[in-house]
Amino acid sequence: MRGTPLDFFVQLHVTERCNLACRHCYQSGPVAEMSHQEVCRAITNVKTAVEGWARDYDMDISPSLHVTGGEPLLRDDLFPILSFARQCGFSASLMTNGTLVGAETARRIRMAEVGDVQVSLDGLESTHDRMRGRGAYRQALEGIRHLAGEGMPASINVTVSRLNMGQAGDLVAVAAHSGAGTLAFSRLVPSGRGRSLAPQALTSREVAAFHQDLKRHRGHARVTVTTRDPLASIPDVEGAIPDTEVPVAGCAAGMFGVTITADGTVMPCRRMDLGIGNIRTQSFRDLWADSPVLWKLRTRAEYHGRCGTCRFWPVCRGCRAVALAAARADGSEDFLGSDPQCPYFRLS
Repeated sequence: MRGTPLDFFVQLHVTERCNLACRHCYQSGPVAEMSHQEVCRAITNVKTAVEGWARDYDMDISPSLHVTGGEPLLRDDLFPILSFARQCGFSASLMTNGTLVGAETARRIRMAEVGDVQVSLDGLESTHDRMRGRGAYRQALEGIRHLAGEGMPASINVTVSRLNMGQAGDLVAVAAHSGAGTLAFSRLVPSGRGRSLAPQALTSREVAAFHQDLKRHRGHARVTVTTRDPLASIPDVEGAIPDTEVPVAGCAAGMFGVTITADGTVMPCRRMDLGIGNIRTQSFRDLWADSPVLWKLRTRAEYHGRCGTCRFWPVCRGCRAVALAAARADGSEDFLGSDPQCPYFRLS
């Protein structure tokens, strides 16, 4: 008998173009975007892999496509892409900066059966505009309100750094007032343009303090407060940790999903900027099964440093993007070392 469906996601970047120039952006420069036909073939390529897994391994899989950019609303064929993804059996979500979401666009998003819209907000007005440009905060909130008006409570995602770590409580109030349904936090990864913000990345003590502060806001009547940080659940782990050599939870990179960039490059995670192949010319199923990078990410024996000997490895692995960014700052391409911001290490 099949159990709970396995969630599998692909973060699909349909463009690298953007109407903002965020200081913490992980992008490094423009790329040649896939055409509409190439994007549809890429989605079909993933669909074929998922169907093959379900058939060959008797698995129940729930595939989702997280469509983003750049700013995905700059792509003229965005809504046909979303429609095609739904026809292929994917649940679809949209990740946007919110500034281009007017009333008509919000209506079209609802009509496209998008299950979730994630809008980026990087703090209160002065902080957000410092990161993304003057006026971006109010435009993003207006977009969130338009979505709420269509019965689509947005998910607000905050990139956490020293610039905004003390604003969580105020942001909960902003989310509730604007009609958002979820407020989620992710750590700053100093990659791409974001390398210049490396001094603003949280220390391990600050990570622990931030996670503790978030607990005060759980159970809010109108807003779900959560985090996408694999470290965040560790303080609440109870009972025995599974004694496995492959991950069962934690960092999703290369295990529970991947990224496809606007030019077709496949990566374990967009914030890692570590290509393993290109979906325009290669089978997604083959890339998933045969990539040495992905297999290293999945194999405990390949890890070293504190993450390699930590008892929480099967349910965490740290953030591989943060680990790689720290290694690159030291001139290395090591993506299997310690997450330098982790405060929860326990020896196995």
